[in-house]
Amino acid sequence: MAMISTAAQTYAVESHNPEHLHAIVDIGSNGVRFSITTLHPLTARILPTLYTDRAAISLYDAQFQYSTLSSSHIKSPIPASTISEITTTLLRFRSICKSYSVPAANIKLIATEATRTAPNSAEFRASIESALGWTVTLLPKDEEGAIGALGIASSFATVEGLVMDLGGGSTQLSWMVSRHGTLTTAKQAVSLPFGAAALTKKLQTALNSVAVAATASHIREELTKAVDTLDLPEELKHDAEKEGGYTLYLSGGGFRGFGYLLLAEHDIQPYPIPIINGFSATREKFTTLAEKIGVELSGAQQEELGAKFRISDRRAGQVPAVAFLIRNLLRCLPQIKSVVFCQGGVREGYLYNMLSEEVRGANPLVVATEVYRIAGSGKVSRVINDALPKSTPDVFWREIVPALANLMYFHKGVMKEGRASAGLHFTTTGLLGGVHGLTHVERALLGLVLCARWGGEVAESGFKERLEKVVGVEMSWWARYVGAVAHAVGAVFPVGIADDGNGDVEGIKRRDSGGVSSGSDDGSGNGRRRRLSEVDGKISFFARDVARKEHSDIVLRVRVVNDDPDTSAIMVKKAVEDIEKVGKKKNCDGFRRKVSVIWETVE
Repeated sequence: MAMISTAAQTYAVESHNPEHLHAIVDIGSNGVRFSITTLHPLTARILPTLYTDRAAISLYDAQFQYSTLSSSHIKSPIPASTISEITTTLLRFRSICKSYSVPAANIKLIATEATRTAPNSAEFRASIESALGWTVTLLPKDEEGAIGALGIASSFATVEGLVMDLGGGSTQLSWMVSRHGTLTTAKQAVSLPFGAAALTKKLQTALNSVAVAATASHIREELTKAVDTLDLPEELKHDAEKEGGYTLYLSGGGFRGFGYLLLAEHDIQPYPIPIINGFSATREKFTTLAEKIGVELSGAQQEELGAKFRISDRRAGQVPAVAFLIRNLLRCLPQIKSVVFCQGGVREGYLYNMLSEEVRGANPLVVATEVYRIAGSGKVSRVINDALPKSTPDVFWREIVPALANLMYFHKGVMKEGRASAGLHFTTTGLLGGVHGLTHVERALLGLVLCARWGGEVAESGFKERLEKVVGVEMSWWARYVGAVAHAVGAVFPVGIADDGNGDVEGIKRRDSGGVSSGSDDGSGNGRRRRLSEVDGKISFFARDVARKEHSDIVLRVRVVNDDPDTSAIMVKKAVEDIEKVGKKKNCDGFRRKVSVIWETVE
């Protein structure tokens, strides 16, 4: 079994303390969502969900009944039967909140457009308050857009680009720059009446192709006006010009249903990460699928969405309308380079809004692994860091190495032959599978690094190969290198690095902040080498890039104490020599950095 740290055991108890629990009911157009989240200080940034459920009650459908006289859908009040159904589900949720001991002050009911525009909105909300004693918070249109934007911001460490939130009755369009907990966005998101449910009904009742064409023209006209009012910042424009287009972040159930179909038809099959948040696709893939979808999904597509991703028939039935919207919006938006799907919505946005800027600024991947941290993890990260040359991709300095150090010994209790496999699956179907705020690349990289940390050999290689395809050949190589370094560090320090009384060493100096990020150079320009940190006398790494004609090699100096059994034991020497093997031609496919290990001994 895995090694559970004392911190993890304490957190498991403290995270359920009632003072940290918050219950949210999101009464949306397409359904009613229930959740209980812990905002324990250690993990608040990733909004850990203790309970979640959804009632498939569509307030939008309930209000629009088809009239044969007018051949259109007529808006009517929310029926008494629908109010009764929602009240019953809320009573059930109240019992669940009681079981968790959620404080009454921490239970929030949030209603959006379908409730806001209902003819009997006041009566509907009063019925809920009468039955439960809970007040329904009705979000104004502009506040709904702001909360939705915060939900998207909560979904990743960094968001830079255009954002769209597709609800049942409407779509919000805006732009966003979110870094280190600071969020900048358009003064007001543009709300358009093109929700997934609304557009589905409009297309289903269109009399002929002329009516469909008129709807498409109307969408393009309104989207063009919306884009003109966004007032995109120069920073985003400059980055888009340099990168070949904007990143488009998509939130809302309608877009996520389309995203799951993209997952099902991805070039990598079966796609290894069954999570929609953080999944990305190029403009070409996004457009091609939208063009392929007609007025309805094929039987195979519908079955796959239901069986593989548990998408309801109703949600799957909206995918053609979403594809119709996508085909038209891509003709109006600025050049889009790629799209990223987000899980964050009203629930996540409301909770994220409660966090301080400092908490928001924490990196989700590092936060998610903090509960498994043991004493000395910061020192472990510094030792690993000294073995990385300056050419190491920034994501390893910023996220992967700190998270790896926290998890260095977590799988120590697993049987030896299963450790690499346990590490490989840890971020997808393991304990980090439910963590909010990660991209697929981050999940894949940490899984691959953990696999390599335990030797890299797995019984079934297909899953590993698919994760490598998610990140590409270059990043896969770096994951193997970093994992091999961690494997060697773990051999020298099999139970961690003891605290010497000076406290743990935190963090890794960011290169963009002017700090020296490895032992490769002192930053003076004269080539002198120096130690970044005097962590432990047993082993020291010094890494540097060496330019060749068409590429760069890595020279890794390993300094150990002469005749120290902790570093001269045969298993330790083999682990260090295995770092060099990562750069061998036979172990590289498409990307290679030759690694030369040089041993040095000191008395």
